[in-house]
Amino acid sequence: MEDVGSIIGRAGKPSIPSVLMSAKFIVSRAQHVTISQDGVMQTARKLLGNMENEGVGSVKGAYVDPLEPPGLNKEEVLEWLFLLDTLNFCFWSDSPALFTVRHQDRLWTGFRSMCAALARAVQAGLPVYRPSVYGSMTLEQFRGIFQSETDVPIPLLERRLRNLHEAAAVLNEKFGGSVSELVQQSRNSAQRLVSLLVHNFSSFHDFSTYHGRKVSFLKRAQIFAADVWARFGGEGYGEFHDIDSLTMFADYRVPQCLQYLGVLVYEEGLLKRLREGEHLEPGCAEEAEIRGSSIWAVELVKEKMKEIHLQENGSPLLVSVNSVTLDYYLWNYAKLHSERMSHCPIHRTLTVFY
Repeated sequence: MEDVGSIIGRAGKPSIPSVLMSAKFIVSRAQHVTISQDGVMQTARKLLGNMENEGVGSVKGAYVDPLEPPGLNKEEVLEWLFLLDTLNFCFWSDSPALFTVRHQDRLWTGFRSMCAALARAVQAGLPVYRPSVYGSMTLEQFRGIFQSETDVPIPLLERRLRNLHEAAAVLNEKFGGSVSELVQQSRNSAQRLVSLLVHNFSSFHDFSTYHGRKVSFLKRAQIFAADVWARFGGEGYGEFHDIDSLTMFADYRVPQCLQYLGVLVYEEGLLKRLREGEHLEPGCAEEAEIRGSSIWAVELVKEKMKEIHLQENGSPLLVSVNSVTLDYYLWNYAKLHSERMSHCPIHRTLTVFY
């Protein structure tokens, strides 16, 4: 299955390293993070047992998030998803309190707090998902959308607005101001959609240098393709013939979950620094190893699930398991069991990429 590196290279544009091969390279040289094969086996068995009752496996029909504004047409849904994934980064806080939003008679934190703030703006009559709206938005208008119930503001507010201004400008210049045109130019390829995002929008340039080699993670570009696929149930705008070629989306929450499940093992020095709240600098070796090892570990879990099922049942899995659905599952698992995982620290990196 081709990935973004091969597609971009063939298109005659500067080649981008494969996310999967980047992860493999990082794991082969990692000094701070290792992958436990026992943890891979145990997690694969756990996920196989949860496939039916907890939704591990391919998307069955369109998934409509409860925070998606009601009444959007298909093109507006694409605009909404693009808005979210252009802003989908950095929701942690050094303080016990978090950026918190009240909407739908409840409080939201983390990534969901951003979704809630934007949905609240739409409910108040501002179609913030439209490029023509956020492309001309001022900082004060933008700050007004993200009013917090705590004293903690949303991190990197100005950089988020800069992302949106760039996104609107590029959409107008190259895609007729239309997110649907961007998606249609992918020609039903998730990897080509990732390529379009990476080559045209600088805020999706999720790269690093590790042991002298350029490596790719492409978290937000990949998750946009995955979100379109999931929201449209793999049909229409969401019909991607190569969705299984995407990797997991290397952030700070899924690595925590993989630690908790015993798949990732951090060396003691790194654990001590993270537990003390030390920030990891963007591009440092430790950050690259956490992200790269997470990507490779999910691939190992996925393949082990298939192997176990074939050995024990004599037939392949009837439900197609890919890295997208495993990522969704692990991210939700981490949110649901956050108190149990408190002894497993997240890594804190101030970045616009995740």
